[in-house]
Amino acid sequence: MATDGLRAAGTVELAGLSAPSSAGRTAMIRRGVEALLPGAGEGTSEWLGFRPSMPDSLPVIGNSPTSPNVTYAFGHGHLGLTLAGITGRLVADLVSNRKPSIDLTPFRSQRFSQFWRKPTIGDCWPKPGNWRA
Repeated sequence: MATDGLRAAGTVELAGLSAPSSAGRTAMIRRGVEALLPGAGEGTSEWLGFRPSMPDSLPVIGNSPTSPNVTYAFGHGHLGLTLAGITGRLVADLVSNRKPSIDLTPFRSQRFSQFWRKPTIGDCWPKPGNWRA
């Protein structure tokens, strides 16, 4: 495993989870490295990663409405590291039963409740006619 090198990154592409990487974006990054760091050498690998992003661009922070021992803190998109300090403080307040320093209503998971329905036993079992021998 190499212990030295350069990682050049920095684009965002909102696409589905099965979408391939964009060759144009990779080429743009390579051209930028060549122009800014001509002695950096040739790139040896490419990598694509996914970041959780919420449809309204706000993270989910708060207690689970159905499981009292679960506290949510996810979906920060590309600001996870930037927001880690305040999110950690908010989670600490929640799990310690302290009032958070900000109103967490905009970050509640229930804001998506119109898209959610409670699972039924029928969701767990095959429907008649779909049984396999």
